[in-house]
Amino acid sequence: MDPTRKRELNLAVLKRHDPTIDSIIDGTSHVVVYDFDTSTQSWTKRGVEGTMFIFSRGVDGVGGGKGYGFFILNRLGVDNFKVVLTGDMEFQLMADYVIYRQADDSIVGLWMYEEGDRGRLAKILERFVAFKCFSS
Repeated sequence: MDPTRKRELNLAVLKRHDPTIDSIIDGTSHVVVYDFDTSTQSWTKRGVEGTMFIFSRGVDGVGGGKGYGFFILNRLGVDNFKVVLTGDMEFQLMADYVIYRQADDSIVGLWMYEEGDRGRLAKILERFVAFKCFSS
């Protein structure tokens, strides 16, 4: 399939889940989501695996402007995984995972099948958070 057409179809699917999404910035074919348990110092699969897209979206309301995040279309169930970037988040690449810490101090790991995608996507997410590329 033509890459432009594929991107258009993927965008249409994302818009069904969040009509404010207006473009796909990048993505990877297969991601597995893990949660880090600080009490046991271990990772647990969340039950979300699938294609991941980094997106931009137009945001209405207070602050307006653009918003950014990532969306994983879950192949294991009906619950997809969407994260909207905020200033409280911290991203970093650690071995096979893109790790991020949320405002509540929970830690999530994203394992990506395509090794070359890990560094590229981690840099994009880090850049958006560092330059406060999100709506308030």
